[in-house]
Amino acid sequence: PRAQAARNAARANSDRGLACLDRPEIDAWERRLRFEQRFQVSVTDSVARGAPYLERVREIMEDAGLPPTLALLPVVESGFRPGARGTLGCRGLWQLRAGTARRFGLVVNAHRDDRLDPELATGAAARYLRLLHARYGDWPLALAAYNAGEGRVDRALALHPGATFWALAEDRQLPHASLDYVSHFFAVVRIVEPPKAC
Repeated sequence: PRAQAARNAARANSDRGLACLDRPEIDAWERRLRFEQRFQVSVTDSVARGAPYLERVREIMEDAGLPPTLALLPVVESGFRPGARGTLGCRGLWQLRAGTARRFGLVVNAHRDDRLDPELATGAAARYLRLLHARYGDWPLALAAYNAGEGRVDRALALHPGATFWALAEDRQLPHASLDYVSHFFAVVRIVEPPKAC
């Protein structure tokens, strides 16, 4: 019981950090998600589609030592559609490219595509997110790398060592799409799992 209580406290603290970022870009996305019908419907539908997977996805994130609220990233990635197809050959809940999927232990070939298995894909995404967070030291940069690629973030940081994600985005060292992606995700977290206190 004591270990479980400590785990629950750690989970609450790590999740609170994701929901409590204070940025105007996140505020703008939160307003869209709350008050613009197409965004309201998109989030509601995505979370409803994700309901069968969400608890297991949270467990996988937590078991990987990650904030369980990262389980909401497929809302932005795929709308929680396990068979989703994206640009550049991305597939599944987590929109992994074939090379990235293989890098993190999935089989992707003409006969089998583990990206379409929600549990296997979530395990690979958790391993990738853990690596990105260890590499960049914070979630906004890690999520930008998940979205735009490590090379893009590395090049931006090489020009501006020590810069935050927000500074890189403001200086247009990262694509505007990454600013939208990161802000959108943090707004989803605020709406779906609002923090008790920040």
